Amino acid sequence: MSVKFRSKEAFSSTSYTLLPFRFTKIDEDQYFLSTDYGEWLCLDSYTLKTLLAKERIVDEQIYFQLKARHFISTDTTNTQIDLLASKYKTKKSFLENFSQLHIFVLTVRCNNSCVYCQASRKSCQSDHIYYDMSEEVLDKSIDLFLSMPSSKLTLEFQGGESTLTMPLIKKAVQQVKEKNTDKDIQFVVCTNLCELSDEDLDFMIAHNFSISTSLDGPEELHNHNRKFGRIGAYVPLVDNLNKIKNKGAFNQVSALMTTTRQSLDLHKEIIDEYVRQGFRSIFIRELNPYGFAQKYFHKIGYDSASFLSFYEQSLDYIIELNKQGTIFRESYAALILKKLITPWATGFVDLQSPCGSGFGVTLYNYDGNIYPSDESRMMAETGDQYFRMGNILENTREELFFGSVMQRIAAAGVNDSLPVCSDCAFSPYCGADPVRRYQVTGSIYGRPGKDEFCVKNKSIIQMVIKKLVGADPQTREILLQWGAK
Repeated sequence: MSVKFRSKEAFSSTSYTLLPFRFTKIDEDQYFLSTDYGEWLCLDSYTLKTLLAKERIVDEQIYFQLKARHFISTDTTNTQIDLLASKYKTKKSFLENFSQLHIFVLTVRCNNSCVYCQASRKSCQSDHIYYDMSEEVLDKSIDLFLSMPSSKLTLEFQGGESTLTMPLIKKAVQQVKEKNTDKDIQFVVCTNLCELSDEDLDFMIAHNFSISTSLDGPEELHNHNRKFGRIGAYVPLVDNLNKIKNKGAFNQVSALMTTTRQSLDLHKEIIDEYVRQGFRSIFIRELNPYGFAQKYFHKIGYDSASFLSFYEQSLDYIIELNKQGTIFRESYAALILKKLITPWATGFVDLQSPCGSGFGVTLYNYDGNIYPSDESRMMAETGDQYFRMGNILENTREELFFGSVMQRIAAAGVNDSLPVCSDCAFSPYCGADPVRRYQVTGSIYGRPGKDEFCVKNKSIIQMVIKKLVGADPQTREILLQWGAK
């Protein structure tokens, strides 16, 4: 018995149903279409009008793309609903395990003085009794941390300068290993790497710590932003980076840069510094409106347009470096690309909806207070306790995670239910940030479409899409590699 395949024409139809999607104009005659489950496509205005009128799509390739990506359907039985539900569930899979990143602020003492640091920083000579986490708070915090439902958890030690409390870090690691029975625990330490003994460094390497440090660029810029005692922080940082390299553990190190006004004309120099130090990526991070950064914004700050111009110049330069054979990527663009080209969610809380604050992150302050993010903790240190969830010594887990603070965050942290966001074509690739919006606008709902959180994210997502769609083959291959990692 012979089997005959149906002709291509049998799958084409002049009658189809529109499935839910959003669209927005991204160029003079180009529109970006997206779905809740992450599929997307770019169409010209004529084809979009034809689609919206449910008329015949003449270009068969576009027709089959629309069908394959579930913008249209010829199925009258609704059998694809299960498939679309599965796609949507995969995109939101980060919710299944609840909070996975747990930040322990062990101290607010610090040996650096930074122009953009949170206002809670205290001198490293300050009395540790008042500014370090007590053992009682540490014990209770570890118990709460290990009670989380996820089989994979991250414990991040932060400050101030967290390594000023190395005995607490070692005690925490010991307790986690003694009490943990079945969870995969990743340890992270956030440190300026200015004052670290070989013994402490060996401990971190032996326990497979991820080491997160700060590098704002070349020596002059880094020293302008960050002081170590009476000198700049650059030389001790680089000395310890070299020690880590000599110990064969540089793959455990990552660095963050913070963009100040002094950075805006130095995109090449900043990226070249990262390459020179051996890093394979950079996260182009804007200045956060918290703590000292807010106080001194008139000296170090800038508007959104200036940051976006700096970001695009940096992105273009990084792409050019890759074309010349230097493997290097911009991490924020890579996260957006992952959301665009894969079915998977990212672990980056700033690009999650429902938002990462509280649902993906829990912060344990040195004084026992619990917050949904580091940013909300910074606000509390300057006097605004709006996001304080409770205290580890006073409240139960249910009171902390189902209390009024988390209820407010839940109401304002889902793009699908926010005005403007719910209709935005970039919404599936963006996130929600009630904490930042409250800080900048005074409302946890912000001003979607107009506030700086929205303007920045929308602009960068659109920038990445346009570069991907309009790229030459070599650039496209580079961008696709970033998203696939």
